[in-house]
Amino acid sequence: MSLDIKYRPYRYSDVLGQDATITILKQYVVQGRGFRQSYLFCGERGRGKTTVGRILARALLCENTRDGEPCDECHSCKGLLENGTSLDFMEVDAATHSGKGDVNKIKEEIQYSTFSGKRRIYLFDEAHQLSKDALDALLKPLEDTMPGSEDKQLTCIFCTTEPERMRATVLSRCAPAFVIQPMQPQLIADRLQHICEQEQISFEPEMLTLVAEITECHIRDALKAIEGVSMLGGVTREHVEKYLHLDLNTAYLDLLDAIGNDLPAAFEAARRIMDRASPATCYDRLAEVSMLAFQASLGEAVPAHWGKERLVALGAARGAQLLGYASRFAARPGRPTAAMLMMDLAHLHHVGGSVRDPVAVLQVQATGASASAPAPSVQPPTPRKTPEEAGAAHAAPRSSVPNMQGSSPEPGMVPDQDAAWVAAERGPASIKRDLSVVGNRSKSSSVITPANFAQMLHQTILDLDQEFGDGGSS
Repeated sequence: MSLDIKYRPYRYSDVLGQDATITILKQYVVQGRGFRQSYLFCGERGRGKTTVGRILARALLCENTRDGEPCDECHSCKGLLENGTSLDFMEVDAATHSGKGDVNKIKEEIQYSTFSGKRRIYLFDEAHQLSKDALDALLKPLEDTMPGSEDKQLTCIFCTTEPERMRATVLSRCAPAFVIQPMQPQLIADRLQHICEQEQISFEPEMLTLVAEITECHIRDALKAIEGVSMLGGVTREHVEKYLHLDLNTAYLDLLDAIGNDLPAAFEAARRIMDRASPATCYDRLAEVSMLAFQASLGEAVPAHWGKERLVALGAARGAQLLGYASRFAARPGRPTAAMLMMDLAHLHHVGGSVRDPVAVLQVQATGASASAPAPSVQPPTPRKTPEEAGAAHAAPRSSVPNMQGSSPEPGMVPDQDAAWVAAERGPASIKRDLSVVGNRSKSSSVITPANFAQMLHQTILDLDQEFGDGGSS
């Protein structure tokens, strides 16, 4: 049996860091008001929402509660502990039983149990995935009471990571939401120490705190991590770094250091990372370390396993540009590949993280090659022409269209005027071919297609890398 299952709390006293919530839940049972409303538990994954909901269900159905705690000795408690379900309690995975038909079946069971006089409790895990029709079907039984009692016909325990997706009409039939609070790393470390002692796993105390930090204080993830690390031997720094890939942290920092300075080095660091991690993981970790470096530049505390010195140095060097990096990595594609990651790294290398318009950045890079070069001017939008003015414009000589430093298009070609204005302002020879590309395109169309623009942008990036990159001459 895995550690997270074996050491799952079965009593309120075993639950970590939820004292206020547990006190209120006990009082509902002690005062006999437990069946007068439903309940909603929300919070991040792995915090213990479903665990607390199961303990509450046992306490509500217990025949001999003790200060709001289940006795674990009566027939109801034993049945739930041994089987996880009973005639009076059903746990439903809303991710797979989210339709109106599933809820209608529950409503039929409620009618039968009402005649028998038994109370029923349903626990919906991932409750936010219940369909609109399913939630609508629950409204009346959640509101109606049993004959001659204030207890509801149906008492539900909703567990969700996304309470905002629950319908307000359903929430109004529940007690105020119970938010399962995050726990402090030391509290998690103390529980891990107890478990390691019970399982006779050797450990270094500071490594238990490190595991708690790395797993962001998710107790379930922390237990799974300890179980995996223990397969290598004791819970030591060497084994923790190896199992949790902490040795890749240096590669992530090397990659961010190289962006904007040495694109081949950034690519090499990315390849080292992807030898042991998926592209999706790379995106997530790069977004995380970008934000950590920015926070470090503000003097905020950062996790010890990332290396404070390098984060501070990276934050001081890049500053607010790291926000652009984090935004780019956080908005990763749905199914990222290695090629997509390389493309985003190249984009950040040439464009940077603070500017989102690639054409504007290319203009800045092109005109900024010389420190004395004037800043590019911004032309106002061209007013819409009347049909007569449009005809006159087509009849005008080609010299009225601004060309790049006096160059003229080939005979018979009328270049796109907006593109010509941009090209005239950008200047350097590395951009001159844009007009010829637009001119060739203009033979068949006066609109830049996405494919043409992508081809132009790609070639411009390659040319800029050739001119201003490490291997090129300025």
